[in-house]
Amino acid sequence: MVIDLVKKGSIDPARDPKVVKKMAELMLRGAVMLADTCPLDGLPLFKLRNGDIVCPVHGKIILVHDEKEAEDLMIDNTLWKLETFAAKRIEGLMEQGKPSEIIEWLDVIEAVERIKSLRRPKTEKPQEIRTEKSAKRGSRER
Repeated sequence: MVIDLVKKGSIDPARDPKVVKKMAELMLRGAVMLADTCPLDGLPLFKLRNGDIVCPVHGKIILVHDEKEAEDLMIDNTLWKLETFAAKRIEGLMEQGKPSEIIEWLDVIEAVERIKSLRRPKTEKPQEIRTEKSAKRGSRER
């Protein structure tokens, strides 16, 4: 695979015909070549129509501009991994028929969700919390 060869240093990715072909395919599909380069291999990055930024060798890349962004990304990624691990564990426990242990992992997922909600930018509006009063008001307005 191209990525394995690049990691081993046995090819120059900018001159490899497979990489050049991939870059051409990206552009034919409407990707825009950016001035930024991949931090791993120095190749130009491409912005896809959906907004993702990709390296022709490494795939999706997330650019960070400072240490704070890098730290936030690392924390978000760790939370995502923890949530994924817990979900897989729950699936395994369901197959084994161990409901008491499932509850513990559901608590882990709930805690991750709470942490993620606390980490959301202040500009995001939380979903409206409907109280009895607001529900009654809404029914009168109809």
